[in-house]
Amino acid sequence: MNFSTPVFRVPKALFRTILLMLFVFSSASQAAIIRVTVENNASVGGLSFTPLYSAFHSAAFDAFDVGGTASAGLEQLAELGGASTLASERLMVDPGSVGGVVFPTGGMRPLFPGESGYREFNITDTVSNQYFTFLSMILPSNDTFFGRDNALQLFDAAGYFLGNQVINVTGADLWDAGTEGLDTTAAPFIPGNTPTDSPADALGVIRAAESLASFAGITLANGQVLDANLIDFLSDPASFNVATITIEQIPEPAIASLFLAGVLGLGLAARRRKVHLN
Repeated sequence: MNFSTPVFRVPKALFRTILLMLFVFSSASQAAIIRVTVENNASVGGLSFTPLYSAFHSAAFDAFDVGGTASAGLEQLAELGGASTLASERLMVDPGSVGGVVFPTGGMRPLFPGESGYREFNITDTVSNQYFTFLSMILPSNDTFFGRDNALQLFDAAGYFLGNQVINVTGADLWDAGTEGLDTTAAPFIPGNTPTDSPADALGVIRAAESLASFAGITLANGQVLDANLIDFLSDPASFNVATITIEQIPEPAIASLFLAGVLGLGLAARRRKVHLN
């Protein structure tokens, strides 16, 4: 009678599947699907803002520096809400970067008070694109925008996600682009206005946002009337709640399915081997 321990042999086809799984998981560690969700936290009568410009990039790209001058791309975004020039500037210095805008759910337009929206970005190279930048124009204004001077790091040097992030955008994150002086008749998002880039800003540098009190009482393009109390972000900038941005990694269905198939196949092979030996 042979009491030796049975030897478990993995069928060649399953072995090849396992190798393929290992290869896919190895490659997937350098890629990620990231969902960016943005919510306008203002009450009705508060500030709106343009679709959120989002970029995943290397250290080569820097959207702005407080105290410096705005690029043509930042000027376009801060004055009109457009991101095409800024995207071109990003790709010029960082060709492998990924970017796009996040619209509110149900429309390609600004995010009104209380609205939210999300977009998923496929980051195929997380080693190169470790950093995240976000920007949006405040409406109404001449050249006020929100963002962070320093980009947020989402992935480590090996390309692994550092965890979900929640960014609370406050009045302290509002900036004046230094490209256009205050003129309520030249600002977008106000019916009857023709947006212009004049008058010129006397200081000409990016700095903390200045009061928008001149816009109080104006009826906006969304039909809401600006409430002076709801747009006063200077009294207590850190407590003025502008927006919430949530960053999450989304599991890739194909990889999860492949892993499950491999596990089930391995279990089935072991079961059949056991029955055969018995």
